[in-house]
Amino acid sequence: MQPTSRSAAIAAELRDEILRGQYRCGERLPSERDLAERFSAHRGAVREALKHLEQLGLADIRPGGSRVAPVEHASLDVIEHLLGLQDPPDPAIVDQVLEALSGLFMMSARLCAERATDAQRTTIYALVDRLLSDDIDVSERFRLTRELFDRFVDASENPVLQMIRRGMKTQFMDRLPVPETSAPQTIRAPHLHRLRHALETCDGAAASEAIYELTRAIRKHTLDSITAERNLRAATGSRTA
Repeated sequence: MQPTSRSAAIAAELRDEILRGQYRCGERLPSERDLAERFSAHRGAVREALKHLEQLGLADIRPGGSRVAPVEHASLDVIEHLLGLQDPPDPAIVDQVLEALSGLFMMSARLCAERATDAQRTTIYALVDRLLSDDIDVSERFRLTRELFDRFVDASENPVLQMIRRGMKTQFMDRLPVPETSAPQTIRAPHLHRLRHALETCDGAAASEAIYELTRAIRKHTLDSITAERNLRAATGSRTA
């Protein structure tokens, strides 16, 4: 059941307050009556909003009131909201998301190396070769990297991995920040060459290792970029305050 526009607005505000830590894990949320008064809403809309929080895994509704559930018990839907709480987003959250994606990327690369058809390999080689080029901008490189991940997952012949990939794309991958510059080619190129060789030799372990090193470099560059932007904005804000 989708919340109505009024209950959705209430749920969104409470959701962000929980994610910002204004309510701690296990803490009791305000009563329906208090929330209805705060938001000038009917208790039915508040009840619907709390139910939505429960569906997200952020609240535990029991007789006597609702309590905040552990964030790690929440659904994937929450990740996009975590990423959107700040601009630029919290580097720690971004790193956790990229770390999880790295694990799935590694698994799909290994399965792809072992199971891909000749046609699939040809397409993937073209993507890797394009990523090795110097004549593409950062947004195109980001798009090609995502497409490479998609191709690996398609070639994995693992329906569950494919479902996870679709869920991630729907829920939060579009929220991931794109750095203004790419990681230097001197960092990326060796891993991409090793990846291509691993795919050519059907070496799943080597493909997984190449992706690990590649995504580790991308993670570090992305976090450095976000941190630098946050520091710049903080310094600019302090000068203009």
